[in-house]
Amino acid sequence: MNLTVFAKSKTTKEGKAFLTYFSKLTKKDGTEVSVELKFREECGAPKNFPCNIIVDKQDANLVEKEITYEKDGEEKEALQRRMWISAWTDGEPYVDHSLDDFE
Repeated sequence: MNLTVFAKSKTTKEGKAFLTYFSKLTKKDGTEVSVELKFREECGAPKNFPCNIIVDKQDANLVEKEITYEKDGEEKEALQRRMWISAWTDGEPYVDHSLDDFE
C-alpha cells in the first residue's frame, strides 16, 4: 500500500508536545476513509511530513471501533480507524499539487 502520511502536533495537559499521524485508505469499492496511524517502536515513524511510505499489508493491521464523544454539549458517535504499522519503507517524494490550478 502506498500511503501519504500527514502529522499534527498536539500538546498534553502537562504541556508535552507529541505528533499524531494520519492518512487515507482506499477501499476496494473506491471510497476513501480517514485513518489514524500508529508506528510500533521497532520500525519508528517517518521524520519529515507530509511524506509517502510503502507498507505491505502483512506489516500492518487495522482496528475499527465505535466511539462516543461529546461536542457542543451533545453526545455523538463515530467509527474510529487506527492502523498499527510494524514495518515501512520510503515511497516516492511527496509533491504538493494543491496550487496547480492557480497562477
